[in-house]
Amino acid sequence: MTEKVDAWKQRGNVYLWRYQENCKNFPGWHLAADRAGAESLLILLAEFKSSTASVYRTITLSKPTINVLAVPNNKGGKARWWAPSRFRINFDPSPEAMSLWSFPVDQDPAVLFVGREFLLRLEAGIVDLSQGKGDYSIGGVTKEELSEQTSLWFWW
Repeated sequence: MTEKVDAWKQRGNVYLWRYQENCKNFPGWHLAADRAGAESLLILLAEFKSSTASVYRTITLSKPTINVLAVPNNKGGKARWWAPSRFRINFDPSPEAMSLWSFPVDQDPAVLFVGREFLLRLEAGIVDLSQGKGDYSIGGVTKEELSEQTSLWFWW
């Protein structure tokens, strides 16, 4: 199954960033993609779901545009932000890792570790952003985790 993951080719634009201002209202990571980028990510996640071994891929990120940043509208779209150049998603299909979620901050590439439960939530979030839905997060569900900024927000 890892051959299909290895053969995957990214298309479109994917944006991932963190805010440096107003983090209390906009904690964690923020994800957006154009239609081609979202479709490409969904193909990758489908390959992940069919894998019986741990797999990962690194995605090349585009810098968030003014139009992308206008959607969450942090400080009128003018809040300072930081974006890594790449985003690595690691999937562990083992039963022990079912609810795995780890998304450390301030890394380039940004590295997300997920088990099956959060892989499905990630997939649902990307489906939503591709349909113009979002403004919610996954991961980082406790107050302590939010303060560590490990959540991932979806924006269309």
